[in-house]
Amino acid sequence: MEKTTATDGIEAQRRFLKGLEEMNFGWDLMVGDAFVRGMRDIGYKSTSFAMAELIDNSIQAAASRVDVVFGFDGGNKPAQIAIIDDGHGMEPGMVRASLVWGAGTRAENREGFGKYGYGLPSASVSQCHRVTVYSKTEGTAWHSAYIDIDEIGDAKWTKGNRIEMPAEKAEEPPKFVIDFLKKQKRWESFTHGSVVVWEHLDRIDFKIRDRLRSELVTQLGVIYRNYLRETPMTVDGVNVEPCDPLFLTPGFRYYDLDEDRAIPFEPADVEIMDKDTGEVMGHMRVRYARFPATFFRKPEFKDQYKVGRGDKNNERLEIANANNGIIFMRNGRQIDVLRPPRKLGSINATTDRFWMVEVDFDATLDEFFSITTSKQQVSPDEKVWDWLKDRGNLFAAIGQMRTEYKKEAKVIQTKADEERDKKKASIEAIEAAKKFKTHKPPEESPQRQKEAQENLEQESKKRAQKAGVKPEVIERELIARQEGNPLVIEEEDMPGAPFYRAINQGGQYVLYLNVAHPFYQDLYAGPQSTPRLRAGLEVLLWALAESEIDADPDSDRRKFYVRERASVWSPYIEDALNELRTISIFEDADGVNEDDGINDGDSTDTADGASAA
Repeated sequence: MEKTTATDGIEAQRRFLKGLEEMNFGWDLMVGDAFVRGMRDIGYKSTSFAMAELIDNSIQAAASRVDVVFGFDGGNKPAQIAIIDDGHGMEPGMVRASLVWGAGTRAENREGFGKYGYGLPSASVSQCHRVTVYSKTEGTAWHSAYIDIDEIGDAKWTKGNRIEMPAEKAEEPPKFVIDFLKKQKRWESFTHGSVVVWEHLDRIDFKIRDRLRSELVTQLGVIYRNYLRETPMTVDGVNVEPCDPLFLTPGFRYYDLDEDRAIPFEPADVEIMDKDTGEVMGHMRVRYARFPATFFRKPEFKDQYKVGRGDKNNERLEIANANNGIIFMRNGRQIDVLRPPRKLGSINATTDRFWMVEVDFDATLDEFFSITTSKQQVSPDEKVWDWLKDRGNLFAAIGQMRTEYKKEAKVIQTKADEERDKKKASIEAIEAAKKFKTHKPPEESPQRQKEAQENLEQESKKRAQKAGVKPEVIERELIARQEGNPLVIEEEDMPGAPFYRAINQGGQYVLYLNVAHPFYQDLYAGPQSTPRLRAGLEVLLWALAESEIDADPDSDRRKFYVRERASVWSPYIEDALNELRTISIFEDADGVNEDDGINDGDSTDTADGASAA
């Protein structure tokens, strides 16, 4: 992308301002209050995409860096957000004009990002009630201008039948911006650039500092991955790392998170020519990447068939989920993620996140993409999909990547099934301890047999529906697996349900662990979990589970366990674990505990195996 020089950019501003004077422009804000409030609802996908409109201006103004700085009135919630750049800046009149809808200087420019001059005011009022622009060029003083939604609504800008914007004035940026630049030892040398300050924030994605910073760092890293090396950015003091959602670029965020690597497919360069003149109008550059079936799992869970929820997943999964589809970029800047037209194929949100496609088109091809003024949505013409299919090999490549994933997933599934059939250490311990039980096993009454059969049939139907086969087939498989395995542990994803449940399923006792409960996420599979800890927790739950299942279905004892598990134990544990997250715990500094899972050669660790899929 070509950047304007300070001379060219300022000269364009002067020509624009002269044009306004010649047409006796009255500094109207279009149709006033209704228009501005309507612009608030333009529909930016996130605070990051709104902020990107401002950063586009910074990059095109040849900024060498961009800083997003939070201002506070106290507490941990940002009261102001400033976007600071050291580009060539704006002259006083242009500072005011930059906040007028349609007052852009790049209407005919197809080399950069902007076209219509809507970005700065639209994006800003979509996030806050007041936006102020401060800017200066080489050798001039700071000047500011602002838009205030409330002042417009209170008719403070109304003059007759017009809404007139206040004139720019000589004014330096606010104290928190100057303090930031002084701390960076950059204030004295800051001879040109711009600062946009959002105040009275009411529509930002996250109110808390940490969440907002994390979201901006992640999303801006994706949107500007191809620009960050030349124009570095920070958010609240944290560097924005470039992140390639295809995970193909060495040095980018999460590329080498573990030993798994994305696998590139043959890229394509689709040249688009004018059918009348035969001249090249532009190019679409297409990249393909396939991910190994274990790509989104932490190392200790690589041998499991299903990704699941909670702490089993690594940071790549969030990026993949947010970009599940065909990524469209304009001049190297990410714009949108789309599903292809249904007639060309559908996308499965689960299995199709194991491949990624990126289409980067030249801005000279805008007419084929119907790009919105907010630069966050595209609507490709039918021709685009035809070009991608015929010349970009799009759907053939997707089909090949899907086939490769299925092969890998099948191998892992087979291995997981084998591991599941192995006896877990906790089950060995429970079975060995049965000889010490003081009460006899329950009698197999008709009522208990009926319950066990109904549970088996219900589970068979559920699995059959997912697999697309008859329930009788699944039921036979479950019965075959029960041979020699009276106890089994399964996992399920049940938000809001108890942390465990236990049933008699066709004569086999099944202990279900709820991966959506904090018990599983923070304790059972938490960061400090070890095979021995998991086995110990399983033994504890088996003691409760067997007591519950052994009780007659309609007995008070059974009702007690069901009621306590759902209404008392589960919410109590969830509340306590949530509180525990906020409490600092200092570990013993004497050394590593012998049971922390490091270099532990105990056979029980091997017996633990992979959890059931």
